[in-house]
Amino acid sequence: MADPRPVRVLIAALGGEGGGVLASWITNAAVAAGHVAQRTSIPGVAQRTGATTYYLEILTALANDAKPVLALNPAPGEVDVMLSSELLETTRAVQAGSITPTRTHLIASTHRVFTVDEKSAMADGRVDPARMQEVLRKFSKSAVLADLAATARDAGSHLNAVMLGALSGIKVLPIAADFFRAAIRAEGKAVDSNLRGFEAGYALAVGGTQPQADTKAMAQAPHADNELDALAISLLPREAAEIAIEGIRRLTNYQDQRYASLYLDRLERFAKNKNASAELLRELARLLAVRMSFEDTIRVAQLKIREGRIERLRREAGVEGEALIRVSEFMKPGPEEIFSMLPPKLARRTLAWIERRGWSERSVKMRVSTTGFFGFLRLRLLAGLRWWRLHTLRYEEEKVWTERWLDLTERALSQSPEAAKAVVASAALVKGYGETMKRGLKNWSLLADFVIEPFLEGKLPRDHFADAVTQGRIAALKDPDGKPLGALIEALRALPRPQQIAAE
Repeated sequence: MADPRPVRVLIAALGGEGGGVLASWITNAAVAAGHVAQRTSIPGVAQRTGATTYYLEILTALANDAKPVLALNPAPGEVDVMLSSELLETTRAVQAGSITPTRTHLIASTHRVFTVDEKSAMADGRVDPARMQEVLRKFSKSAVLADLAATARDAGSHLNAVMLGALSGIKVLPIAADFFRAAIRAEGKAVDSNLRGFEAGYALAVGGTQPQADTKAMAQAPHADNELDALAISLLPREAAEIAIEGIRRLTNYQDQRYASLYLDRLERFAKNKNASAELLRELARLLAVRMSFEDTIRVAQLKIREGRIERLRREAGVEGEALIRVSEFMKPGPEEIFSMLPPKLARRTLAWIERRGWSERSVKMRVSTTGFFGFLRLRLLAGLRWWRLHTLRYEEEKVWTERWLDLTERALSQSPEAAKAVVASAALVKGYGETMKRGLKNWSLLADFVIEPFLEGKLPRDHFADAVTQGRIAALKDPDGKPLGALIEALRALPRPQQIAAE
């Protein structure tokens, strides 16, 4: 044998992404090219125990008709080619030792499918994609990193076909491109679209990069589609105006233009403050838009029936053509979610009455079919109540909280712009609905009452202001039950008062 070692290929794919078909294409192409090939698969539960992996060994040369013995699973440090359909799963392969800088040629999609931990974090729990890509480039011999899912969408194809084209394009396997094309045709399913995806992936790998956005166009001022957009552009720095325009669109869809106008009014008071930096205004515009589009029962209904959702669910489920799908929504609203939609006085009396009877923890289990006529109608009628939202207890509570947050930010600006940034960022503690929102609001109130207010009133040394608020926010995010935040508050109480320091 000229080279007794097989070429080892590892594929990591999430459910519904066609990893098995991709492995089949590669195997069939290798056999057609005159090589010996073997493949195995190891099932996984993506984002919990890892992606489903497919392992192939391709032996290119045999002597005297010898029968090779090939491995059934990859060994750390022994993978020649790695194909992965999602960025975090690729990074996990580095941790497992499957990707090594002296051996592994990597093809990976940079798009993300977020984990449960990332989505349920109190703040932005996403893993830094730039850092993951840096690690992948460092630990691979060569790397094709691109949003292959977007390439597939643009080509009207599937992700696995694009990955196959990229594999052919990097030319590390002894298999000509025509053998891969023949394998797609032999499969006999979605041949035209899969070939389009193959060619798109091949061109991407040969070119070595994705088409880059026009940086000159990106640097242009944001475009105004209406009077509110134009007002945002005139009031705010460019980077803040871009976020504000997105906020206007979000809030107009959430409520109406008058509500979006209130959003701009709230931003205007800070835009005129000489101490407000562009960075602060940008983050304020983002968090204010998020909080003003708080999640109530009406919003949940809006999101369940929004345009394009069913098509997205069809894509995620891998349903093609004219096949029908049934979507069932499982809901469990409690007394607060239900009765907070009443006028404030009536809602408070009702909730107090429910609490006296010990029914506060009860909930109503519901199963609503979004794709059924009556289920869709129920959600549509509920979403249509958005005109009533501004008359509800939930809106009044959000309004009181938002005004206090803005007031604390404004007061902090007059003392310390850095501390004001920390106060703005504290809004990330309040999110979601139900128990998640209640815990976040409780922690934010503790932070406001026992950290922010004492600094603003001069009861604590000003040079610790920004750091204390930031550390308080981090402590609350670390443990929503508030124990680390409570410990921080106790530590601040032990600090000498400014008056004591002056006296000494």
